[in-house]
Amino acid sequence: MASLRTLLLAGIACTTLAAPVVFAQPAAAQTQVASATAATRFIGEREISRRIADMVKQRNGGRPVEINFHGMGNELEVPAGTAAFQIDEFSYDSRSGRFYGTVASATASIKVSGRAQVVEAIPVLKGRITAGQVITRNDVEWLQVPANRYGAGFIDRFDDLIGQTPRRPLAAGMPIRTSDIGKPEAIAKNSLVTMVAQAPGLTITTTGRAMESGSIGDVVQVLNMQSKRAIQATVTGMNLVQVITAPNIIASN
Repeated sequence: MASLRTLLLAGIACTTLAAPVVFAQPAAAQTQVASATAATRFIGEREISRRIADMVKQRNGGRPVEINFHGMGNELEVPAGTAAFQIDEFSYDSRSGRFYGTVASATASIKVSGRAQVVEAIPVLKGRITAGQVITRNDVEWLQVPANRYGAGFIDRFDDLIGQTPRRPLAAGMPIRTSDIGKPEAIAKNSLVTMVAQAPGLTITTTGRAMESGSIGDVVQVLNMQSKRAIQATVTGMNLVQVITAPNIIASN
């Protein structure tokens, strides 16, 4: 009986010794790892491109630029809580827009290269506009495009679009040619219009027929329905013209 008890106690002792022993990591070691992680941060293309853009603008007269890197894949390690980095050995060719340099912090550095392209803002449509629809301020927004890509023949002033109408459907976000738009048509060819002739102390109105289409401010030919004579008139509103010739002509039969 004593031998059996001895064997059981020995087995329990062996099992206890074979169990894995886990040591708790000291609090100081955990704090050290966390501190090392918090001591640095990483910056990427966005922050670096802003710094390069500022440097390029100092050399090109302050014109805005768009920065495109050539395959930049690495981020730069910098001390946490700061934006302490600098760009060394920076080179920029104003003709081609190409640049290269070394972005360095207190702990690391990376090589960068790419192209800085001068850009300008042009007005474009926010949404599709159909032919004949009048363009309002709410229809227009600014778009940054490479400078000199859209020169003569393209709209570059915001107000040049307001109050105009497309001659054909225009898509959103696309540069607009001056030939794509025009003044809204106020009178249509062969439509009936009100003719107004004025002289000191005298105003005469009658009905005429437009012999051609026109926008406000255009001079068009209008047929006097009474005299059957063609009269020059200035378009002043929707289906409204101001006779240029003397009032007695509009009144004659």
